[in-house]
Amino acid sequence: MSLTTSTSDTNKYRSKLEERVASDLNKRGVKFRYEDERIEYKVIRNYKPDFQLPNGIYVEAKGYFKSEDQRKMRNLKAQHPDKDFRMLFQNAKGKVQGSKMTNIEWCKKYDYQWCEALVPEEWTE
Repeated sequence: MSLTTSTSDTNKYRSKLEERVASDLNKRGVKFRYEDERIEYKVIRNYKPDFQLPNGIYVEAKGYFKSEDQRKMRNLKAQHPDKDFRMLFQNAKGKVQGSKMTNIEWCKKYDYQWCEALVPEEWTE
């Protein structure tokens, strides 16, 4: 992919500062791409599961499923495929933050078992 001169008319910048930088680069004829690439990085954090059942199932209880928690749960599953993480929602039909998806749809998309309100008996066996 080649670099192209970009203008604020064709791009929406996230801040006035970014818009000023783009404008300056354009004035000087410097070619650039704006937010054109994704570079993966890992953040090392510690996770404290809400509940761990005797059979090894981890249950994360959510009243409101924030974007940062969605990211955390996706990372946990990817980095610990040997562990059984499951979701318990106060309202499974509620929307996840930053999306039109419901909690149920999010769980289906990311292959999480889920329940609503209380831990099902079959999870405790």
